[in-house]
Amino acid sequence: MVGPSDFRVMGARTLASALIPTLAVLGMLFAAPVWESGLTAQAGASGDALETIEVRPNIFAIVGAGGNVVVQVGPEGAILVNSGSAAMADKVLAAVKALTPKPIRYIINTADDADVAGGNAALSAAGVTLNRAAFNVGATGATILAREEILLRMSGGTAFGAEAWPTETFTARQRSMYLNGDGIQIMHMPAAHTDGDSIVMFRRADVIVAGDIVDLRRFPVIDLERGGSIQGEINALNRLIDLTIPPMPFVWHEDRTMLVPGRGHVADQADLVEYRDMVTIVRDTIQDLIGKGMTIEQVKAANPTAGYRTRYGSDAGTWTTDKFVEAVYTGLKGSKGGS
Repeated sequence: MVGPSDFRVMGARTLASALIPTLAVLGMLFAAPVWESGLTAQAGASGDALETIEVRPNIFAIVGAGGNVVVQVGPEGAILVNSGSAAMADKVLAAVKALTPKPIRYIINTADDADVAGGNAALSAAGVTLNRAAFNVGATGATILAREEILLRMSGGTAFGAEAWPTETFTARQRSMYLNGDGIQIMHMPAAHTDGDSIVMFRRADVIVAGDIVDLRRFPVIDLERGGSIQGEINALNRLIDLTIPPMPFVWHEDRTMLVPGRGHVADQADLVEYRDMVTIVRDTIQDLIGKGMTIEQVKAANPTAGYRTRYGSDAGTWTTDKFVEAVYTGLKGSKGGS
C-alpha cells in the first residue's frame, strides 16, 4: 500500500539541482515544495486507512485503495477517476463523502485492472447519473465511462460482475466534457500498459491523471496479452510530457502541471521526464542485446535494468524486474517477427 512518505512531490528536487547552490533561501523552498503546504491528509491509525491529498483546491487524490483514486468536486457532484479495489470501496466512498455532500456522478476508468476498477459496482451504486437516457437507458447510479476495449474485456471475463462494467464507452481518440467548471478530456493512449489505457486531463486545474502508464514505485507494467507494448508505453510517456508544463520561467513557484500516477507520489514534468528516460534506456539496452543474438536468459544475466533496479525493481510480488524484462524482450522480438 502506498504510504504517506511515498506521496511527497519529488519534482522540485530535480529542479533545485539546477539552481545556484549559494541561494540558500531557494534551496529551503525546494526542500519543502510550496504546493505541499496545501495538502491535507485524512488517515487513521489502521494499516488499511486511506490518505486524502489535496492536489488542487477541488482535485483530490485518495491513496491506499489499490491504485490512486482521483476526485474532482464541485456543484455538479463528484467526478472520480478510477475506483480502487473492491475490498476498499466502502472506505473510498467514505473518503469521497468527507470531501463533498454531492453525489458521485461519473467514474472514469483509465484501465480495467482489479485495483483500478474493482470498486466500480459499489461506488456507482452509491452515485446518481446525470443523464439516465444518455447511454444506458434507465440507469440510476453514477455513469462508468471508459474506452470500449475495457468494456469488451470486462464483459468477456469473470473478474467483474455486470454492475461494474462501463455504462458509457468511447472509441475516438478522446472524449471531452465540461463539469464543475472545468474541461475534462479523456485521451486514449493505445498499446501502452494495455490497449485500452486512457489519461484524464482537468484543463482548468492543470492536473493530469496518468493511470497505469506511470507507476513511480516500479517499472511500468507492460501487459502483452491485453495489447500493451514497450513502444506504446514510451509513446504515451512522450505524449504526457508534451501535455505537462514545467514551472518556467519562475522555477521556485508552485505553478506547474501536476500529474497523479497510477501509484506513487504526485509528480510533475521533471519526474515524468526521468521516468521516460529510464524506460527508453532499458528498451534501447534490451534492443541492443537482442541485436547481438542473446536469448532471454542471457539478457536477464546481462542486467539491462542496472542503475534503475534499486529504485524501480522488485524480486517479489505480481510485477517483478524479470517480468518487466521478459515483456520488453518478447515485445521487441515480436515486433521484428520473432526468432
